[in-house]
Amino acid sequence: MLFEDARQAWIEFLAPATLDEFLEPVLQGAFRVLPGNASPARMRLLGDDPERLLSNAYGLAPKLSYHSANPTGPVPSLDGITDPESFRERIAAFHARNYSVRFPELRSVSPPLEQLARALEILLQQPVTTSAFWSRGGMRAPVHFDDHDLLVVQLRGAKRWYVTQRPSELPNEWKGIPSKETLELGAHHVLDLKPGDMMYLPRGTLHTVDSDTASVHVAIGFTPLTVRELLLACLDHLSDAQPGLRASIGARLGFLMRANAEERLMPAAIEAAEQLRAACRTPGFLVSALQRRSARAVAAMPMLPRGMAGTNLGLDSELEQADVAFCHLTANAEKIDLSYPGGHLYIHRGAEESVVFMVNTKRFRVRDIPGAVGDDVRLSLAARLLEIGFLKAR
Repeated sequence: MLFEDARQAWIEFLAPATLDEFLEPVLQGAFRVLPGNASPARMRLLGDDPERLLSNAYGLAPKLSYHSANPTGPVPSLDGITDPESFRERIAAFHARNYSVRFPELRSVSPPLEQLARALEILLQQPVTTSAFWSRGGMRAPVHFDDHDLLVVQLRGAKRWYVTQRPSELPNEWKGIPSKETLELGAHHVLDLKPGDMMYLPRGTLHTVDSDTASVHVAIGFTPLTVRELLLACLDHLSDAQPGLRASIGARLGFLMRANAEERLMPAAIEAAEQLRAACRTPGFLVSALQRRSARAVAAMPMLPRGMAGTNLGLDSELEQADVAFCHLTANAEKIDLSYPGGHLYIHRGAEESVVFMVNTKRFRVRDIPGAVGDDVRLSLAARLLEIGFLKAR
């Protein structure tokens, strides 16, 4: 998927809101309801029949979660689900006891949702998760918050949301010391989402929901680059060039902590912080740091569906980019790092023109690959990109 394809996919999905509005004031602000839109781009995220798609996804049974503020019975077991029929019966049991059922990792069962999530990963250079919530009328959820931003899309029925008016504290994703206090919304907004409506909830925003009717909504989860992650990217990049930042310093940390003598490490911390401050002021440093961060972030995403190096691949073979493939290119003086979801390919710098063409061209024949390389190299490059799932044969 090319960057322009990703951009266009989100333009169509967000309309009548604009992409610029979404990426700037929305994602950098508070909770927001986006205008309703019953277009296919929004309403068919789970196909023409969301309930049927969810009830057939029995392979997700071990990963299901659930919640309810007004259950009428114990949580049904998720054991022994081996086919769609038993899965549908178990979902019905959850609903009968007032539990809303959460279906995670839906990208593998819904191509439209996979395409949209991949497009957002390309725009944000961050991983994106997807889930769906299926509930019946009369269910209420407990007050809670999520540790990542959520874009909620209502697909079926209507759902009433109660969202706190307090600005989010944007908590880190890891858990702190648990508190015994009950979460309270305090002053809050009340809004009803109907099919086609969409809402953005920044991470940490307290909310709850209830519903008078059966309801299905999709939640797209992500966290845009934070200031903390920006600094970590810079520190990681600096440590590649400064061996001193990679040196061991805490071999006696347990002893220091027992003696309340952790301050002995302060001079080293201050010196490292000053080195980072100076590096961040150096022209080009931040650019390089973010490029390398993206290379790692893309490679850490779930692996692309694997292709196979074509045994019959020839110069006239027609290839095209796989539907959800994308990559990030960086390089040093010797090698190109082609980072793709699931790993890296390291390619000699002499093939730069060929590689740039292949990752920026949707469809081509092997013989059309440019560059000062021989046909054997063209075939080899094409085979490697086929093998990792970046390309597929037409």
